[in-house]
Amino acid sequence: MATSTSLTSIEGLRSYLDAKSIEYTDITLVSGGYTNYVYRVTRSDGSTRIYKHAAGASRTTADLALDQGRMDYEDRVLEILPPLLAKEIPDSRVHAPQWYSYDKEEKLLCIGDGGNSNLKDAYTNNPNIDVARIGKDLGEWIAAVHKCSIRTTLSLDDTEDLKANSSISINLCRYAYANLHVALKEYGHRPELAEYINNTFGSQLAVENECICHGDYWPGNILLDYRDGEKDANLTVVDWEITRRGTSATDVGQFSAEAWLLDRFRGGRGLLPAFLNAYAGARKKDDLGKEWVRRMAVHWGVHIAFWPTSVEWTDREGTQKLVDIGVSVLQAAVDANWEQLRNSELLKDVADVYLGP
Repeated sequence: MATSTSLTSIEGLRSYLDAKSIEYTDITLVSGGYTNYVYRVTRSDGSTRIYKHAAGASRTTADLALDQGRMDYEDRVLEILPPLLAKEIPDSRVHAPQWYSYDKEEKLLCIGDGGNSNLKDAYTNNPNIDVARIGKDLGEWIAAVHKCSIRTTLSLDDTEDLKANSSISINLCRYAYANLHVALKEYGHRPELAEYINNTFGSQLAVENECICHGDYWPGNILLDYRDGEKDANLTVVDWEITRRGTSATDVGQFSAEAWLLDRFRGGRGLLPAFLNAYAGARKKDDLGKEWVRRMAVHWGVHIAFWPTSVEWTDREGTQKLVDIGVSVLQAAVDANWEQLRNSELLKDVADVYLGP
């Protein structure tokens, strides 16, 4: 594992590029994110590329140790996934970043520049974008990712082992499940429900093996590169470092949770139903089934009940309502109460698509 810390500064990256005889005119640190050091490098021809370095500790929390091997998985998926998607969904305006190079020893990945704006910010600040169309495109695209990668290995040594997986991603994805009991107790709910959810569904993260999952699919990881003023944009899905083989339900559940929060607090622009309708339409031939819906609802409920208690969306009273909503969906999923799920905040606008008329 690399031990160099020089790439945690602009000066360090400049020395690295100079040593490799890579021409550039400017380097800036890209804001956003908590774990990695991300730089935008302007090349001599005026084009830009992104350099992403995984250090052994969080960029914002120096005493939080992190496994640098996470970047090996991002490198792997960005090499193998785009050719599959080119066949599965060739005309999409959504894509993964262009891969250019990877220095495994230094954990330094070079990829294409997807733009300065992410969908979470654009949803709030740009009234001109067509949010419903973006939701549709993103739903169809992640469905294509899931469909085309069922037989795609994540092995780092080029073996065809479909059981090869990222323990780093599995552990990070289980964080909310493992700590859900804290949020439930603080907001007046039974921690026993959280423990049941973690033991029953959180444990499944280690063995679910349907397809490749992004692992952190949410509007903050969707970059917009505007091409017609601020009305239209190409969309780049970034931050694949916690990709894993798992169940497609978790990607859908996470994006749906964040889409619902945006719709609830940032203008009601219809991102959630557009996304869910498009995803179901793209996968209808596969018949997702009620158990898949149940798994997706659990992931959505965990996200809504846990993350708003540490990431501010509203005041204390509003957060209480969010935890209550998350818990109600979790309980309905545990009980397989399809009528309650049909009328839930998650499915009320798309229930017929996912549960039938």
